[in-house]
Amino acid sequence: MSKGRIALVAALLAGLLPVLAPAPGRAEPLFDAQGYRMTQYRAPVPDTAPGARSIGIAEVQALAGQGALLLDVMGLRNYQLAPDGRFLTPEHRDSLPGAVWLPVVGWGRLEPWQQDYLDRNLARLTGGDKARQIVVFCKVDCWVSWNTLKRLHGAGYSRLYWFPGGADAWGDAGLPLQRVTPEPAAPGTRP
Repeated sequence: MSKGRIALVAALLAGLLPVLAPAPGRAEPLFDAQGYRMTQYRAPVPDTAPGARSIGIAEVQALAGQGALLLDVMGLRNYQLAPDGRFLTPEHRDSLPGAVWLPVVGWGRLEPWQQDYLDRNLARLTGGDKARQIVVFCKVDCWVSWNTLKRLHGAGYSRLYWFPGGADAWGDAGLPLQRVTPEPAAPGTRP
């Protein structure tokens, strides 16, 4: 490309930047029209989550003993998907013993593959039983778990529990944590 064309493209792009960039002082809204938290996921959370009962460590232990699904939804942003659906990431996660990690289901807006990932894994993990007890958590002050509970409640899951302290509270209480890996996406998934 000639120097003249490069200068022309640069000038055009510079003229578009004010249109493409957010206006000064206008941040993305915290919540979308459906009520999902869209940004600042690590911030103080309310005492309750949609359709769920908030619980502490003793109740998590009791529910785990009854066979409840322990669903860790701590977000994962630095990853690639292998052709077989495995998450390839330098990040690691220590979680509650027996927990299943679904790391891309709590964002405010899910891409179609992320929604499919959530739906497919929940159907498999619950055997299609929407009345199965599900304990959802991530870490302290984590809106990702709140968003996930809102999504599960909207999908008809009826026995939902929120452990807002998550793996942080569990570990702080001196309870053992276990290394988990993300449940794989469907083979061939392309984010």
